[in-house]
Amino acid sequence: MSVVGVLDAGVVLAVLDDRQAGHRAARALFAGARRGEFDLHVSVVNLAEAFQHALPITRASGLDLASLLEANRIAVHRPDAVVARMVATLSSLPRASLADRFAAATALALGARLHTTDRALAAALRKAGIELAVTLY
Repeated sequence: MSVVGVLDAGVVLAVLDDRQAGHRAARALFAGARRGEFDLHVSVVNLAEAFQHALPITRASGLDLASLLEANRIAVHRPDAVVARMVATLSSLPRASLADRFAAATALALGARLHTTDRALAAALRKAGIELAVTLY
């Protein structure tokens, strides 16, 4: 059985930009998913955020971000009412955007590790006492 993980948009973007500190680790994570070592998911909300921020890269390179995720066996998670309620519950986290909360809620709902580039989100989850395994990139 593989390890389940949820990606935030920052990790997806780190794979695309070799100038980002987490680039190598994020690429290794994607490679592990491609080999079946990890069962990775990205919320459709975080995918939309990744699409938005990756526009300059995808326009210049012709890269299709959805195809990249599919080639690496990363599933798009479509939130339901349970996840939406968790997102609302997480609204008290300081400086956590709606997309941040979707990533965290998706990880909680799937019993997964959250893979993120957002140190403030990781700290807010820890400070709030939310039991969620987090890997920072």
